[in-house]
Amino acid sequence: MSTRKAVAAVAAILLIGTGAGASLAATQVTVKNPGKLIAVGPVNTEHGFPAWYEDSTKTRVELCLDALNPLCGFLPGDVPDETAPISFPDNFPEEAFYMLAGSGLDLPGGGRAVLVLGLEAAFANTVTDGDQVVFGRQRIVVKGGPANTTLEFKHPYGTITIDTDGSGDGKLVEDISPAIGNFSTALKSNIGPFLKWDPAVAPVAPEGYLGDPNQEHAVTGSPMNYNKFSVTGGGLNLETDQFGLQGKISTNRGVSADGAIQNGDMIDVFASSGPEAQLQVDGQGSTFETTPMVSDPGSGRYYARIKLNGSAPESVKITNIGDKPASSSTVKVAKPSTISVTKASFDGTALTVAAVSSETGALTVTDIGTLDNATPGTQTEKSWPIKAPPSTVTVKTATGGSASLPVTISGGDVTPVGLDPITAQPDPGPVTDTGGGTGTVTPPPVDPNAPATATATAASPSLNRGGTVQLDGSASTGAVSYKWRQVSGPAVTLSNNTAAKPVVSIPFYAKSTDTAPLNEKGDGSVKIELIVTDKNGADSAPATVDVAIQADTVTVDAGSRHRIGKDMRISGTSTLGGSTALLIPATTVVIYDTTPGRAVTKLGTAQVDTLGAWSLQAKPGPNRQVSSVMVQTSRGGTATGAVTTR
Repeated sequence: MSTRKAVAAVAAILLIGTGAGASLAATQVTVKNPGKLIAVGPVNTEHGFPAWYEDSTKTRVELCLDALNPLCGFLPGDVPDETAPISFPDNFPEEAFYMLAGSGLDLPGGGRAVLVLGLEAAFANTVTDGDQVVFGRQRIVVKGGPANTTLEFKHPYGTITIDTDGSGDGKLVEDISPAIGNFSTALKSNIGPFLKWDPAVAPVAPEGYLGDPNQEHAVTGSPMNYNKFSVTGGGLNLETDQFGLQGKISTNRGVSADGAIQNGDMIDVFASSGPEAQLQVDGQGSTFETTPMVSDPGSGRYYARIKLNGSAPESVKITNIGDKPASSSTVKVAKPSTISVTKASFDGTALTVAAVSSETGALTVTDIGTLDNATPGTQTEKSWPIKAPPSTVTVKTATGGSASLPVTISGGDVTPVGLDPITAQPDPGPVTDTGGGTGTVTPPPVDPNAPATATATAASPSLNRGGTVQLDGSASTGAVSYKWRQVSGPAVTLSNNTAAKPVVSIPFYAKSTDTAPLNEKGDGSVKIELIVTDKNGADSAPATVDVAIQADTVTVDAGSRHRIGKDMRISGTSTLGGSTALLIPATTVVIYDTTPGRAVTKLGTAQVDTLGAWSLQAKPGPNRQVSSVMVQTSRGGTATGAVTTR
């Protein structure tokens, strides 16, 4: 049985109901959960479900929608074609989970009690648009327990009592609340905060996930500080702290469409999201083209001015293409404001605000700055250079009075269309000082008249791409100054080339923004030279230190395929020798089409998951047959492979 099917089998055990007989009145939820969920994200228009849910600890989770990822679990056959990417509606599961937790207790005599806690995305009838529902579920099923008695179960989100029948069977299922399209009802359920693997118990959870459904583990997160499943009553007193847990932590930012105003033959569009998001206004046929939005760093505000070809549409759609899956928001197009008591005008380079107040004291323009207001009763005006104005300006007085006006756009260039969004480079991580100690070492006597001698060492003989290593020249004799330089090998950076102990860092290799394969090798050896100078200004003979640059081993799976007009799936692995830990940030893979007879072109990028696998999927893919590829990674690896047409 494959790993993914093993996960699915576990999910099947947790999800299949029972035919327990009629329950007595005591079957009920007796202690409800005070923690709960606090927010739901914007709807992802690719499949009609929310991009994320957020709990009271500010943890966000999203649907885990990868049929080949063992950290996502689906029932057998729930994804129509398990070898193809999940897509809506033709290859989409009937149910998926933001979080799914399960636990079980073995009862005397061969009975069993099973707990399910989940935040589930499903469909009221069939996998069709307009049938989407999300609900929070808590369920306990008892088979073969003590007969005709009341059992009390405690779990991380509350307490439930269940009356058993003459066969010792009973159950309680609470679903809140499967309302079509009303995704806020799940916020009222007993689920939340999301459970996570207890970090104090090895192993730690896979990076980016609440846990691994392939193995049971202790959890944390209960608002009652009870991270167990237990039963008492009928002579029973049993408990366990082991849970199966599935959930993908969301990095999605979402998007809010704040406004769209027609201004002659232009539409001015305003939106908000997290800083450094990648927003675009989706094009509408010949009316206007898809247009990236601009933002001032750290502001969370986004703006685009779009040239119309003909009449303005009723609404525009804004998509955050940096979210995976993408999130979107739609807003109606309004006519420009005619208010002229105060001024809020953007000319493409600066926002100008004017206001009149009878009060004394400066006026505050929310999130922008202040107006001096030297003479009450007269208009005061000021401009600020920005790229993306807010859709509405609010001006406040010192006593709390306020007035708001929509921003009027008076000019500016059309925002360039069709440019690829800039992908942030991987975080190289912290610089670690691994040299030096805390003890005191008394050096041997040194002849003050002896010439300086350079000695150079490295804290480690090798270095991974994106990593750092400290050099040490402090053992040099007679040195009053130090001078380091690179002699050969892949380019590296010295934190300070005149320090006794500088830190060497090497950049990542392939980048997601690359458009052609790199010619230089991703591995090799770096030689760095140290020369020290004595008190008389005389230089020493050079000392050198070698540091090996280690690259990952990358492969292309033999099962990679491209069927013209249908789909393309190119996959493989990336492993870093001697490293079994999670790599942060994840390794980036850049894939190129190297089919003989034409120029090499970029197909796309992929991220290496926690199990060392990567995959580039497209539907239908390029309109030319791809028969061979080259891949290069951010950690220095390069590989080639064939692509089948089956």
